[in-house]
Amino acid sequence: MNDHSLPRRGTGEDVLFGVLLWLLDAIVGIVSLLSGLARTGFNPLEPDPHASLTPVFAYVGGFGVLVLLSAIGLFRLGYRVSVATQTVVAVVALAFCAAAMSGHLALVS
Repeated sequence: MNDHSLPRRGTGEDVLFGVLLWLLDAIVGIVSLLSGLARTGFNPLEPDPHASLTPVFAYVGGFGVLVLLSAIGLFRLGYRVSVATQTVVAVVALAFCAAAMSGHLALVS
């Protein structure tokens, strides 16, 4: 008998790994956002309506794509809960970029 099904991890291990990945995603997401803001020279105290925030969206969008790719790898390793958490993080990061690029999110008042 040859079973080619994907491996499945224990639920406790999977949940712990998902929580740790969420903490790592939060740290890396904030770093990518701040790196993008530093690249633009954006100053929230003196907003410039002509400042381009495209690098911010590029950094955060790249982070979202990398998280989504990590979810694919986690699926292959059998971490089902971690795949769900990584997918949520990727969707939130990419939705932030889509909302900001479409003009539905303003970083300046």
